[in-house]
Amino acid sequence: MTQVEERAKHEAQQAFPDADIVHPMWDPSHIEAGIEAFGNYPKEQFLTEFREFYEAMRDPSQCIDDPQMDPETVTVNRSLHFRDGEILHVSDLVFEYKHPDGSEHVLGEARSPPPEEELIVYQPYVEFADDFDYEQQFHGVILSHLMAQIRDIYLNMGEDPPPKYRVEGIGKLNIVGDDVGNL
Repeated sequence: MTQVEERAKHEAQQAFPDADIVHPMWDPSHIEAGIEAFGNYPKEQFLTEFREFYEAMRDPSQCIDDPQMDPETVTVNRSLHFRDGEILHVSDLVFEYKHPDGSEHVLGEARSPPPEEELIVYQPYVEFADDFDYEQQFHGVILSHLMAQIRDIYLNMGEDPPPKYRVEGIGKLNIVGDDVGNL
């Protein structure tokens, strides 16, 4: 039933594009527009802006001074403000994590653009291979993550994603249905 409800919301959003029915980060066309802007983002600027994000994914304890933090629960978030195929601003990092008792904590505060101009990149702790080359490979990790978010939106509605979005990797962290997005 939940998948049918999600599909109905998606259809209603398509029929009434000015209505506030589905959050833009659950609208495949919104994320596609963000992917276009991300693709236009200069690689040198990306490498500079995302180095800290990469390091935080690899070792969140270097950024979070909380001895009770459970590293397995850390999610690193970064908001990208985009418009007309261009990234306008990259927010500071925001960390979400839990203590062993299950209490949730947030470190940092993102300057959020309007939802219709925001692309959210969020990743859990990840172990990268020893030979992982940040400069050559990390852009692809983020792009794959965005594509996987689109994949998971379709799965959340109980549908097969379009072929180009049938990628492996981390997308939405929580979707309904077959638990594909639950980690």
